[in-house]
Amino acid sequence: MPDRSRLQFWLRAHAPELLFAILLLAVLPMRDLWAPDEPDFAQCVKEMRLRGDWLLPYMNGLPYSEKPILYYWVMKASAVLLDALTGGLGFTQGVAAWALRLPSVIAAVAFLSAFRRWAVRFLEPGLAEPAALVLATTPLWFWQSQFIQIDLLFSALLAWSWLCWLGGYLLLRQSPEDAEPPRAWFLKAYVWLALAFLAKGPLAWQRDVAVLRKTGIAAGLAITLLLVAPWYVAAGLKGGAHYAYELIVLQNFDRATKAWDHIHPWWKYGEYLLGDFFPWVLLLPALALHRWRAWKPGDPARRFLLVAFLVPFLFLSAVQSKQGKYLLMGYPFLALLLVDLFRSAEPARTRRLGCLLAGGLALPAAALTALALGFGGAKVQGQVAPFLGPLRLMAAVMIAGTGFVLVQAIQGRMARLVPGVALTLGLLYLVGGTWGFRLLDPQKAYRRWTTAAQPLIAGRQVFYWQTMRSGVMVYTDHLMPELRTAAALAAMDPEARLVAQRGEWETDAWGMTPELRDRFEVLLAVPTGGGEILLLRKRSA
Repeated sequence: MPDRSRLQFWLRAHAPELLFAILLLAVLPMRDLWAPDEPDFAQCVKEMRLRGDWLLPYMNGLPYSEKPILYYWVMKASAVLLDALTGGLGFTQGVAAWALRLPSVIAAVAFLSAFRRWAVRFLEPGLAEPAALVLATTPLWFWQSQFIQIDLLFSALLAWSWLCWLGGYLLLRQSPEDAEPPRAWFLKAYVWLALAFLAKGPLAWQRDVAVLRKTGIAAGLAITLLLVAPWYVAAGLKGGAHYAYELIVLQNFDRATKAWDHIHPWWKYGEYLLGDFFPWVLLLPALALHRWRAWKPGDPARRFLLVAFLVPFLFLSAVQSKQGKYLLMGYPFLALLLVDLFRSAEPARTRRLGCLLAGGLALPAAALTALALGFGGAKVQGQVAPFLGPLRLMAAVMIAGTGFVLVQAIQGRMARLVPGVALTLGLLYLVGGTWGFRLLDPQKAYRRWTTAAQPLIAGRQVFYWQTMRSGVMVYTDHLMPELRTAAALAAMDPEARLVAQRGEWETDAWGMTPELRDRFEVLLAVPTGGGEILLLRKRSA
C-alpha cells in the first residue's frame, strides 16, 4: 500500500479519537480555573510543588484527604514537565489551567481509542465507530474530558479494566488452540483496576463457574492489593490516624451511608441521564425493547455490557449522595449497547430512530434560536446579551444538523445517522467551548479578584471565613487559614485581612451577628462566579 493510501487509511480508522482530540485541544486553553473543583485541585498541586512532596496532596497547608493520590500525581507531573518545556508559558504562581487540564484530555482520548479498538476486536463489525462517536459526544463525557477533576480518569480506568476482563473472558469461552491467550487481558484488567483504586470489578454476575475459575480472580485481587496498599500505608503513616480515617472511612463508607452533601432521592440518576446522555437518551426505550426481543442466553458480551451499566446505576441510586458524574463509568457500556440498534436495521426502524434523534436536536436548536431572536424577557436577554455571537452560530449549527439528520432518516440512510448527530454536537461543543467559554471566563475565573486583592494583602496575614474556596488564593502567595467561630473573628489582629463570600458573611450563623459584622469594614468586593468575594479588615478600636 502506498504511503499516502496508508496514511489515509490510518486517519479514517482513527477518525473518532482524532476529531475528539482536536475538539478538546481547541477548548483546552479557552478558560481559566472554574469553581468549585478546579481551583481546589490546582491549589493542591501548587502546594505539592512548593513542598517537593509526591506522597500527600495538601490544601491550605494541611493534608487533603478527599481524593487518593493518582490524579494529583499525573497533574503534578504534567505541570512540572510543561512548566519546564514551555519556560513557564501561561503559568502563574506555578499554576497553569491548561497544563492541569491536559491529563483529563489525554485520558479521554486514550480511552476512546482503546474503546474503539476493543469493539473492533470483540464485537460485530460496524459497531466500533458509532459507539465511539456516541461516547465522545455524550455531554457529560465531553465536559469531564476537558475539566480538572478526577472523574474522567477514574471512569476511564475502571471501564477499561472491565472491558479487559470481558475480553479475556470471551477468549476463554472460545477456547480454540490457536486463540489469543486470555491471560494478558486478565492481567491488564487487574492492573487497571488497581489504578482505579478498586478491589473488584462487576464479575459475580457470570454463571459459568468453570470458566470463571480460569480468570485468576484471586491472583487479580492480590495484584490490586499489592499495587494500591503501599501508597495507602505510606500516606496513612505520614498523614496520621486522622488523615487515614478521613481518606478511607469518611470519604468512602460515611459518604455512602451518611452523606452530608448532594443528597437526592433514589430516582435522581434518571433525571441526570436525561441531560448527561442527551440526545442518545431518547433511544433508551427502543433499546430496552430491542434487548427484550433479541435476548440470547448464550450472549455473554451483551449480558456483561448490560450489567456493567445497570449495576452502577442501581447501586448509586441507593446511595444518598448523588452527582451525575458518578455515573460516567457506565456510559461506555451504554454506548456499546445503544449502537446495536443501528446494526442491520430495517427502513422503518431507521426512520423511527432518526426522527427521534432529529427531534432531540430540534429542542436545543429551538431554545438557542429563541434566545438569539430576543425571546425570554428583559432579564434573560440582559444576561445573554454578551453571548449573542456564539448563541447565533450555535443555533445555526443545530438547525443545520437537525435538518441533515431528519433528511437521512426519511431517506433510510442508517449509516449517516450517528455521524450526523455526532458532527452536529461536536460543532456545538466547539463553538460553545471556544467562543462561549472565552466570553464567560471573566465572570467565572478568579483572575480579576487576584489582580485587585494582591496589593491589599501583600505582606499581611490573611484568613478565610468558613469553608475555603481555593480560587481566592491559588494565584496569590498566601495561605488563608479558615476561621469558623465568632471567637476567632473577635481575636483577629486588625493588621490581618479576612476573605469571605458575601452570602456566608451576611448570614447570621456559626456565631455571626450583626454586631460582630459591624466590627469589620469591606475593603474590596469583586463579583466572581455568580457570587461576590469580599476582602475585609477589622476596624480599629
